[in-house]
Amino acid sequence: MTNIGPNIRYANMSHWKSIPYKQIDNFREFYYEDKTNTAYYSDWDNILKYQSALGFDGIEIAPWDMADILPLFGSPENFTAFAKERGVEVIGMFHGAHASHAADHFDEAVRSGREAVDTIVRFGGTYMNTCPTQNYYGTGPLSREEVQQCAKVMNEIGRYATDHGVKIGLHNEFFCAINLPNHRELIESTDPRFVHYCIDTAQISIMGEDLLKFYDDYHERISTFHLKDTASSNQPDSVRYAQDPEITDDGTRWFWEPGQGNLDLKGLYRLLKQHEFKGWMSIEYDGSPDLLASMAMTRYYLDNELRPIYD
Repeated sequence: MTNIGPNIRYANMSHWKSIPYKQIDNFREFYYEDKTNTAYYSDWDNILKYQSALGFDGIEIAPWDMADILPLFGSPENFTAFAKERGVEVIGMFHGAHASHAADHFDEAVRSGREAVDTIVRFGGTYMNTCPTQNYYGTGPLSREEVQQCAKVMNEIGRYATDHGVKIGLHNEFFCAINLPNHRELIESTDPRFVHYCIDTAQISIMGEDLLKFYDDYHERISTFHLKDTASSNQPDSVRYAQDPEITDDGTRWFWEPGQGNLDLKGLYRLLKQHEFKGWMSIEYDGSPDLLASMAMTRYYLDNELRPIYD
């Protein structure tokens, strides 16, 4: 029997935050400076090796990493080569289309989106997961015209991305101005030839979408996933519309490793099999107190619970 490889390949969305070193040449001396685990999370060399060792052969770059990656490596191409030597490929990057609901911001929003596409192309990536506009707090509720303006920006960026071999996927946060009342309206106002959708399993569930129904309804639009669990689905407007609800200093975690929350991820995988999904899936660990432990826990759950359903 010919092995044609898995239908799903797994990547990590980079949440390692600021990483000050490309490579630590003398790990022993670095460790003895403070005898903590800091050394283990301070260089791209080891972080990429953790990924490779745990079977995550893709990485989705976070835009906030640019200020560190470019001075360390000199160019996106150099980072990509460095990662490839360690068995990891760059699959894409997240992008925030700030103020795309505002008509007078159209040119800036499109220009920023196109620049992000150009950066992804230089990394060799093919995905750009895009938050359609900023938080609900201070911005929402959006008028019908403002939702249409978001769609107009997404279509323009999506057309440019498609021409350059990149798929943009709408990525909605539970606290965005695009929220439960206008979430599907935005999707259906965009051109399916150019604009796809990245399901963040936890974000849309917290927002109030039924994960399985949403995927079933839009499976033809889905370009990729951000896979993570939550135990906080269906939050009320008062939470989702509050100022910076994702940022808490009391230990609240919105997001958990797959299997540690309440989402029916096994049901999702049965639907993935039914609809024959093929592509990349990024794992996110935002909120984790230990990114390496979260990566290992996720790998165990994938191999023992989800991949036996659909691989």
